[in-house]
Amino acid sequence: MKSNTFRVSGLNFSEAVAWLDAELAKTKATEEEQRTAQLLFEECFSRMEAAFSPTEDFSALLVVRQRWGDISFRLSAKGEAYNPLSGTNEILEHDGVDSYGLAILLSYKNRIGYSRKNGENVISVKVHEADGKQTGKVVAALVLGVASGLLMKAFLGEVPLRWIDHMILDSVQEMFMNALLMMVAPMVFFAVLSGITGISDAEDVGRLGGKLVAVSLTKLLVTALIGITAGVLLFPDASPELLATIPEGGKAAEFSLRDMIVGIIPNSLMKPFLGGSILQVLFLACFVGVMINRAGDRAMPVKEAIEFLNRLCMDMIDVVVQFIPLLVFASMAHLMLSTGLEALLPLGKVLIGDVIGLGLVFLVCAAFAAAFGGMAPGHFLKQLACFAPVPFALNSSNACLPQTISFCAEKFGVDRKLSMFALPVGIQLNMNSTGFYIAIVTVLMARTCGIALDTDTMLSMFISLFIVSFTLPGCPGAVLIGLSTVFAAVGIPMGAVMLFLCIDPIVSMINTVGNVTSNITSTLLLARTKENGDAPRNRL
Repeated sequence: MKSNTFRVSGLNFSEAVAWLDAELAKTKATEEEQRTAQLLFEECFSRMEAAFSPTEDFSALLVVRQRWGDISFRLSAKGEAYNPLSGTNEILEHDGVDSYGLAILLSYKNRIGYSRKNGENVISVKVHEADGKQTGKVVAALVLGVASGLLMKAFLGEVPLRWIDHMILDSVQEMFMNALLMMVAPMVFFAVLSGITGISDAEDVGRLGGKLVAVSLTKLLVTALIGITAGVLLFPDASPELLATIPEGGKAAEFSLRDMIVGIIPNSLMKPFLGGSILQVLFLACFVGVMINRAGDRAMPVKEAIEFLNRLCMDMIDVVVQFIPLLVFASMAHLMLSTGLEALLPLGKVLIGDVIGLGLVFLVCAAFAAAFGGMAPGHFLKQLACFAPVPFALNSSNACLPQTISFCAEKFGVDRKLSMFALPVGIQLNMNSTGFYIAIVTVLMARTCGIALDTDTMLSMFISLFIVSFTLPGCPGAVLIGLSTVFAAVGIPMGAVMLFLCIDPIVSMINTVGNVTSNITSTLLLARTKENGDAPRNRL
């Protein structure tokens, strides 16, 4: 890990900006990333400096760091606890320059971290993430896994094959699944809780925020219904070649719709975490979040602790997903030993289904834009199609946020200030393509595991899918968490999630395009609502 330091104060601030630019120019950071870093540095430093008494000499240590291809900078200064991110959700209540600064922090909040160490306030900003290394590793692991499995099956006897499969391949899969399940409940809990407590009061969101939520969830509702219907049509038959690869042997757990609904409310605070019920975790997070918000200013230390724990969980899951290439290798080798190349056919169908889903998400967004925004569907779809390569290449709704804000402003005339509020918030509420993908995969595995798609099953699938679609944490591996949650609600063995690891990188790129498209649509409809005068005139 490389790092360089500079002691910055109000007197040498311009020198610090020039030093930061020079240091980042030596790295792989793009010009756009360098400009963004400078903007965030200026905003964070000015807020830290303003928090101190004017009579005090304030300075902070600026550090530029490179680690494993990632580039970041850190500001640290001694003093009373101060988190510059704490006011970002008040954007709707302000006007003028300060409001613009809050909008900047809100737009890039996913890149900024805050902690307090040894009496120092520490702000870290991620400037650049390593380019696509994980995707390349996964593709290589996929090819090697298939080749290794076929070679072992051709040249090794039955006894050594059983030993390798059980002692090595199964062990790798089981350890990863245990690590993933270990992190699911706390990560979902703190992600949802952080989102709720980030809003100091329901009134702070205003009518615009309420409309954003209503539009986004309505689109999710429609997409969930379309996804389940498409899954039934795309996969009319079971895929028995996948059954032998499920660790639990393909036996589905018994369930009932009534038990699922009643069981959403836990009878113990610890039960959601010990029992692994994500629906119970979501209920508990919402309930605790509302109670914390009702406590007002007294809960500020608790909110800061929640934000810290949320980021800690994200960092932990980041470590877990680094082992995905190894797991893909083990899963594909196991798949070849258990069945053969014919097992890849259902996965290919899933990919085709996901592409079809992307087209359906575009059509749903165009229908909403035409019906509620008065926009011509043809022009709307043409503009979105031209922008689609950006989220596809970046493979992250958060990473392409600056380009999305500029796109909405330049192509559709959306006020940047409104975009800086609606687009970051909407990332969590517009995972339409992800929801569609989870739906078709769940239908496929339900048929494969012999689960009857009766009214109870379909309703259970729909309820859990809809809830999961807007509560997934924005981090690597989130789709796996969503799949495991809906699988559990329907009665599919959670080990079946590992079958779809090998196509996850491709699916992620496709789904990012659909999710960003849905987010843009919600923002445009919100802008049209504001133009029509439905929103308070002193907001945004």
